[in-house]
Amino acid sequence: MKVVVLAPAYVPAHKAGGPVPGITGAVEQLAGHEVHVLTADRDLGDTRPYPPPHVGTTEVAGTPVTYLPPPSWGSRRQWREALRTMRSADVVYVNSVMSKGFTVLPLLVLGLSRWHGRLLSSPRGELAASALALGTPWQKRVWIGLLRGTRWALRFGGSPTTWVVSSARERADVERVFPGARTAVVPERLRPLRGTTTAARPLRTDRLRVVTVGRVAPVKGIDDLVRGLAHVTTPVHLDVIGLLEDEEHVALVQDLVGRLPAHVDVRLAGAVGPEEVEQVLRTSHLFALLTRGENFGHAIGEALRAGCPVLISDQTPWSAVADAGAGVVLDRAACESAPEVGAAVQRFADMDDDEWAEWSRRAATHATGSVDAPTLDQVLGAVGRD
Repeated sequence: MKVVVLAPAYVPAHKAGGPVPGITGAVEQLAGHEVHVLTADRDLGDTRPYPPPHVGTTEVAGTPVTYLPPPSWGSRRQWREALRTMRSADVVYVNSVMSKGFTVLPLLVLGLSRWHGRLLSSPRGELAASALALGTPWQKRVWIGLLRGTRWALRFGGSPTTWVVSSARERADVERVFPGARTAVVPERLRPLRGTTTAARPLRTDRLRVVTVGRVAPVKGIDDLVRGLAHVTTPVHLDVIGLLEDEEHVALVQDLVGRLPAHVDVRLAGAVGPEEVEQVLRTSHLFALLTRGENFGHAIGEALRAGCPVLISDQTPWSAVADAGAGVVLDRAACESAPEVGAAVQRFADMDDDEWAEWSRRAATHATGSVDAPTLDQVLGAVGRD
């Protein structure tokens, strides 16, 4: 079966966060098919394209990948060829709802050309209520209205549209926005370990090291975390790793950092590669993500795998860490209460070494738990039998 995967970000991108390893894992699950990936020729927020070898059409881990410049009159030849590749596919798998270049344009072309293949769609968290409220909500409402009016969200190319989601929470988001939609829950896999770090984790008695990984944008709740740190009474260091995406929100976070007491230190590291993320996770004592909505949360899983307990909101699929003794889960009201966030962080700062080591052990054990769920290849097989 010929499958064309449309992805706004793909290898070697890292600034887009979790969708990149999620889409990479999906492509790996389709190894038994003829797969071709169409993606952007630059990372999120970049103005320059990738250097060789990620230029034009090349193979990445054995899969053909075409890197496309932004749609324009000057790039019309590349896009015309890419759309031709897409129209020849048996299955088109889009990995965004709102991407103009890798969802809106392709679906309009396919719909108007009466393509008769099958459509798979992964929303990658974009249908969460918190995500729909960001940016320019009216544009999102117009596109969602079109998907409803044409019924493309339910049927496309003469067959049912299949929404591939990573959790029951994301399935509920799809069914809320598109009632009657066909869904398949395929939990994402964590990306393989890349680094070979042997650095020792610093002693907590010197300073509790906290890390958060994610775009610096309102949805990630970094402002709530920083406000909470003002209520921690012992030395603490916070690494904020992720693209400084929203200028207004970055300014807010910087202002909050400037008001922290002297014993609290915060570093806005910006976007870094997976190896450095792994290094920081392995040398931190607590991972914190008070997100307002997360479809999967790769960084949470990677923190647990590194033996780093987590402090997270209840808006992720990882809430079971609380029962497993691998982390603390706060509801949204608690996330917005600086004293409660501070108390949760202080709890880890006050642990003795043996207690923290047990939390670390349970975190690593929880991350390796097995999931009994279909693979994307099995979903594709079911689609093919329609």
